[in-house]
Amino acid sequence: MDVKSAFLNEILSEEAYVEQPKGFEDPKFLNYVYWLKKPLYGLKKAPRACELALSFAEEMKIEFKLNIVGELIFFLGLQIRQFKDGIFLSLSKYARKVVNKFDLESSKHYKTLISTTTKLNKDASGKDVEQNLYRSIIGSLLYLTTSRLDISFSVGACARYQANPK
Repeated sequence: MDVKSAFLNEILSEEAYVEQPKGFEDPKFLNYVYWLKKPLYGLKKAPRACELALSFAEEMKIEFKLNIVGELIFFLGLQIRQFKDGIFLSLSKYARKVVNKFDLESSKHYKTLISTTTKLNKDASGKDVEQNLYRSIIGSLLYLTTSRLDISFSVGACARYQANPK
């Protein structure tokens, strides 16, 4: 198993503090020390933290079929991209799959969202819609709201009419 920067990626089991490195002292806080959140090379506790992580991985391999494949890029329909300053989550592949699954490509679509003051009413003269299909579409759209908060109100408004959609 290849563990990249194992020492630097583990969690310390005990608190550890270090002096400010020479040349990097904070002039406002000369008498302060730094609290370590992660192990450093040369720290006595660092090899122990790494050893614990490796033994955990080995025990997991014994109990379960386990493949260590690297950085997570896709999980439960979420596309995941990791950057230095944060993590980017997207459901664009899932959204495309929903559009294709329910053949919504030819449906009317709008660039503006429904107004929060709009009240939807049942369309008595509207066509009956297959209830299971409607519920399935609503369920898929509800999952999309986890990364697209802008559609939450619209999907919620449509979800109110699952009993007799028209």
